Amino acid sequence: MSETVRSQWGRLIALTTAHFVLDMFPGLMHTILPAVQRSFSLSVAAGGVLLSVFLVGSNAIQVLIGHVRENEDRPLLLYIGLLLTCTILLFGVVSAQRAALVWLSVIALVCGMGVGMTHPESLRAIHRLEGISSSVSSAVFMGGGVLGFAFGSVSSTHLFARWGVAGLIPFCAASVVTAVVLMLLGIRLAVERDEQARQARRTAPRPEERVPFVVVLLIATLIVSSVQLLMWIVPQHISEIGADLTHGGRTVSLFTLAGGLGGMALARFGARRGELNLVILMLAAGIPFVLGYVLLLRYAVSVVLLSVGGFFCYGAYPIMVSIARSSRGPNLGRRMGLVVGGIWLVACVLPMVLGPLAEHAGTGAVIFLSPAGFMLALVLAVAAAVKTHRHKTESSDESKNH
Repeated sequence: MSETVRSQWGRLIALTTAHFVLDMFPGLMHTILPAVQRSFSLSVAAGGVLLSVFLVGSNAIQVLIGHVRENEDRPLLLYIGLLLTCTILLFGVVSAQRAALVWLSVIALVCGMGVGMTHPESLRAIHRLEGISSSVSSAVFMGGGVLGFAFGSVSSTHLFARWGVAGLIPFCAASVVTAVVLMLLGIRLAVERDEQARQARRTAPRPEERVPFVVVLLIATLIVSSVQLLMWIVPQHISEIGADLTHGGRTVSLFTLAGGLGGMALARFGARRGELNLVILMLAAGIPFVLGYVLLLRYAVSVVLLSVGGFFCYGAYPIMVSIARSSRGPNLGRRMGLVVGGIWLVACVLPMVLGPLAEHAGTGAVIFLSPAGFMLALVLAVAAAVKTHRHKTESSDESKNH
C-alpha cells in the first residue's frame, strides 16, 4: 500500500470515528426518550414532538448549508457542529413545571443542528480520498455513523438510568476530543471547482449509466423512512408492554449495528455487480426478515429477525449514498446535504405524524407500517435499474451504428 493510500485510510478512519461520535447523539435521543417523557411528565405524542424537533434540526440544517462553502477546503462547520452537540447537557437545568417541552425542544434543536451541520463537510472530506473506491469509503464512513447510533442507543440507557442527564457527559467529552483530533490531522475538503477532474480520475460511470439524483433521493427516502419508524416505535412499544428501558436500547442497537455491518460487508460487491443492483438484492433479501419481526414481535426470535433485516435493508442506505456521489443532479455539497440530511428530514416527521395514532390504536399497530418503505424502495430501485439498462443499451447501439 502506498504512503498516499495509507494516509487516506488514516483520514477515512478519523472521519469515520467522528461520524461514530456524532451519531451517538441521535441514538441516545431515541432510546432515552421514554425516560425523558417520564421525568418531565410528557405524553408519547409530546415525546414524538421533541424527537422530531431534534431530527428536524439535524437534517434541515444539512439541506440549508450543504451547498455553501463549496470552494473552501477547511471543515469549519465540522468543528462547530461537534462542539454544539454538548448543549444536550442543558436538559439538566430545565424545570419540569415551566414550559418543559418548549425549553427541551430549543435545546434539542441546537444539539440536532450541531450533529447535522457536520455531515455535508464530512462527506466532502471523504470524497477527496481518491485512492479508496467510492463504495468502500462511503460504506465505511456511513457504517461508522450507524455503529455510533447503535452504541449511543444502548450505552445511554444504562448511563441515563444511573446518573440522569449527567450520564451524557462522556458523549459530550468525546465530541470535544474528536474536534481537537481532526484539527490536528488537518482534514481537508473536496472543492467544487475540482469536481470535474476528480470524476474523470475516479472513472465515474458514463452519463447514460448514472442514475438521476431525484430517483436516488426517493429510493433513499423510502429506505430511511422505514428505518426511522422502527427506531422510534420499537422502544416505545417495548416500554408500553412494561419491559425495561435498556431492552428497547438493545433492540434498536442491534438493528442499527447490523445495518452498519451490512453496508460495510457488502460494499465491495458494488463495483462488481453494480451499486443499484446490489441495493436491489439487499432489499429483496432483508424485507422477509423485517416482515417476520412484525409478525413474531412477542417472541424472542423477533430480535434476531430484525437484526438480519437491518443488515440487508438498512445496510443498503450507505450504498445509496455512494450512488448519489456520481448521480446526475446539483453540486456535490447539495447532493450530500440532501441524501444524508434531506431524506432524514422527511423521515423524522413520522414520530410527530404517527404519535397520535400510536396513542389511539397502540404502538403495536404502528409497527405494522414499518416494512412499507423498504417494499416501495425495492419496486422503485428495480424500475430505475431497468430504465438505466435500457438507456445503456440504446447508447451502445447508437455508438455501433455510428
